[in-house]
Amino acid sequence: MASPLVAADTASAATILSQMADANRKLDYSGIFTYEHGGILRTIKVFHSVKEGQEFERLFLLSGPKREVVRQSGKRQCERLGDLMLRSSAAAVASVPRGHLEKLYHVYPKSEDRIAGRKALIVHVMPKDNYRYGYILGLDHETGLLLQSMLIGDSNRVLERFQFADIEIGVPIDSALLNPSEPEAHKVTSKISTCLNNIESSVSSSKWQQSWLPPGFGLAGYQKSDESGRETLIYTDGLAIFSVFIDSSESVDIPQMQAQRGATVAYLTRSNMKEQGFLISVVGEIPVETARAVAHAVIPVQNNFQ
Repeated sequence: MASPLVAADTASAATILSQMADANRKLDYSGIFTYEHGGILRTIKVFHSVKEGQEFERLFLLSGPKREVVRQSGKRQCERLGDLMLRSSAAAVASVPRGHLEKLYHVYPKSEDRIAGRKALIVHVMPKDNYRYGYILGLDHETGLLLQSMLIGDSNRVLERFQFADIEIGVPIDSALLNPSEPEAHKVTSKISTCLNNIESSVSSSKWQQSWLPPGFGLAGYQKSDESGRETLIYTDGLAIFSVFIDSSESVDIPQMQAQRGATVAYLTRSNMKEQGFLISVVGEIPVETARAVAHAVIPVQNNFQ
């Protein structure tokens, strides 16, 4: 079990968020949470277990269509800055350099509350610029585990909400509960390189680079498909995550467009290089203006373009 969350009047932002990051990736827990996104509310059962440095997670919907997801991470041989999470992006907080988040967000404990029958500390994380959203987090007082998150947009509008209604923490999970009950359950494994050494080695052969990124965001993952040639680059500031996809436009016939559902935005545009067309897509929980600027800042690496 993680150590009790530091008292609100003595905790620093780095301490609070560090404990939250550790708890979300190191604790065994099971429970039921609600997830509201784009006007749709779902109730989900989750089992999360850590065995020999690997995370195992099984989620299945208790409302709406019958769906089930099983996730397994690889052994943590390096510190990850971005892990594609299946719940709120606030759960993607990872270990970042001390003081990094305080440069980007105003982080301060606000009050205490009860969530899922447990004492919780409410923490406000508000951006210092317009390139990202804010968060209201509810952290378990005993362990630091994320029990609630609200993603806050313009005019303090809640764009996404995640909250446990019932949870049991620190009790070992039976391996049988981590196995899918349906043969067609969606399985997720970490295939995108997230170790910094691997990223730097892989991305060195990329045909594309960013001429601009929102302050504080760094490359956290990279993948290139051998079949389609699609390049995927993942960026995070330690809280927010977005992905950049570059495809040959010959294989993807989609016009320039933008769409938003809840907190998630998708912005698509086209680029031409040496008489070849490419489709650039930016998807993530960031303001549409940020996504548009990132998409139009994708430029070719001249030395890598044949």
